[in-house]
Amino acid sequence: MTGETGVFVQSVVRALDILECFEGQLVELGISEISDQMKLSKSTVYGLVNTLVSKGYLEQNVQTKRYRLGIKLFELGSLVYKRMDLRNEAKPFCEELVSKHNATVHLAAHYGDEIVYIDKVDAPGSMIVYSQTGKRAPMHCTGVGKAILAFLGDEALRHLFVKGNLEQYTEHTLTCLEDLSQEMNHVRACGYAIDNEEIETGLRCVAAPIFNHLNQPVAAISVSAPTARLPMENIASIAKDVQGCALQISQRLGYK
Repeated sequence: MTGETGVFVQSVVRALDILECFEGQLVELGISEISDQMKLSKSTVYGLVNTLVSKGYLEQNVQTKRYRLGIKLFELGSLVYKRMDLRNEAKPFCEELVSKHNATVHLAAHYGDEIVYIDKVDAPGSMIVYSQTGKRAPMHCTGVGKAILAFLGDEALRHLFVKGNLEQYTEHTLTCLEDLSQEMNHVRACGYAIDNEEIETGLRCVAAPIFNHLNQPVAAISVSAPTARLPMENIASIAKDVQGCALQISQRLGYK
């Protein structure tokens, strides 16, 4: 199948269409009803439904033998809601940092072994191009990544090392487990992380972690700028502002 944006996988489209059959008041559906709506054979629908059940996107009522939406959809929807909520809560603080420091501010969340930028507010004339909303980035060499990683614990860092996820991006990137362990200790001690030209030459960043109501590090906020505009002697004062914003966002998420 080919659509306006490229090639589609027909089986995936059909599976998603099956999920959409449950919109409205149709809480449970049988194979025949789905087959009629989809205008597909029962055998084709049965295979697709079984696949969705195996992954938790549908579940079967053991009494009626009919199907309903599964808990996996709720879990994924909850993740989307939480991250959208985080973005809304953080927005005014991002704008405050941009206005005060005339630098790009990033908001990033923790996804598996990486971080994902969920918001970015550029200052006028900003030249930071490596990041964009929705883009994934490594944890070990970004300010936001290190700010989160430090508070996930040593096991999370060892996991990245064992999986070989400590790629060298610049001559300043730390890829040695011992060096990074020391760096994480420093981040935990001072409460903020620095990316000193580790993901991109000529770019410096200072970031602080954001915690949820369970006191877990779920995101981070950072100020980024070219090294000439963000000299090391200014890091401490900027970090204080970033930490202050991170704490206020954390408190709005229930952190105490």
